[in-house]
Amino acid sequence: MKKLKVLPMSLREKKRYVGFKVIHEKGEDFAHEDLIAAVWNTLLDFYGEYGVSNLSFQIVKNVWYEKKKMGVIRCKHTEVPKVIAGLGLISRLGDTKVTIKILKVSGTLKKVKEKLAIEAKRKDY
Repeated sequence: MKKLKVLPMSLREKKRYVGFKVIHEKGEDFAHEDLIAAVWNTLLDFYGEYGVSNLSFQIVKNVWYEKKKMGVIRCKHTEVPKVIAGLGLISRLGDTKVTIKILKVSGTLKKVKEKLAIEAKRKDY
């Protein structure tokens, strides 16, 4: 069986990582699955299936800070403003009112993780 050829770096699409924080009312809580469903549903409603497929949108699963409600989304470098606009449309997760704050946009996951780690250590939230 032949191995598949790997695309050279020059032909691969560039990606960006968007670090975000979910700010919610005190005393109210939500599950991570609710957030994933809300993000997907909002983007599908706003851009449609074709638009979401052009975003190359993916929620990075192993980067989620449960206590501080922070996470990372990966998308194409040309579609970052659309992803940020879509995140801004989310106002509720179940019965909880929420606001999504964008912390950092970077080309590497390492830099976004560093920013989220700094934010996780802050005590003012």
